[in-house]
Amino acid sequence: MPAIAVVNQKGGTGKTTISTNLACAFAERFQVLLLDADGQGSTLDWADSRAQRLMGLEVRGVEPGRLLQDVRLLAPGYHWVIIDGPPGITRTNADAVRAADLVLMPVKPGPLDVWAVSDIVDAVKARQETAAGLPKAAFVITMSKTRSRLSQQIEAALDEYGLPVLQARTTDRVAYPQAVIEGKSVLEGRDRTARNEIFALRDEIERLFDDP
Repeated sequence: MPAIAVVNQKGGTGKTTISTNLACAFAERFQVLLLDADGQGSTLDWADSRAQRLMGLEVRGVEPGRLLQDVRLLAPGYHWVIIDGPPGITRTNADAVRAADLVLMPVKPGPLDVWAVSDIVDAVKARQETAAGLPKAAFVITMSKTRSRLSQQIEAALDEYGLPVLQARTTDRVAYPQAVIEGKSVLEGRDRTARNEIFALRDEIERLFDDP
């Protein structure tokens, strides 16, 4: 029952988009718990707007200060736990890092986004130093322009943090915000490229856990 914390101190990086779509992708094969730890409640709003509940996926909110307890209590009933964290450097994000087996940091391809991730990287590395190198951590580039030189430059800049950048990424496609509005995932839409991006992300994460 690996736990994945999707966190970034900067808002607007696609945390909720990644969390909801990734949860739906895992739910095609496994029982998944998606925890909304962001006080804005966007993930809960997304779940409430669904026409019907998705089999294999449970979405719950998290009360302030309860994240660690909730993960420990609820995780044994699921194959995967995904935590949609709040923006900022908060106690909740610190708890998400502590609870996670993998910290996934979405980053848009822009210099401000690369600079803004430094504090959460420091928090992850501090945790790794006291927990035998755990959790695993990786960046995922979101809302990129296909074959963009800027995306390549951003990936090179992220490499300097000493954490891996996933090969899978999302591109800037209308399908993503449209799916959120409709309470769906891109897996339920017609955009084949968006679907393949999410499946690629899911598969790469699974390989991370296969690799000791």
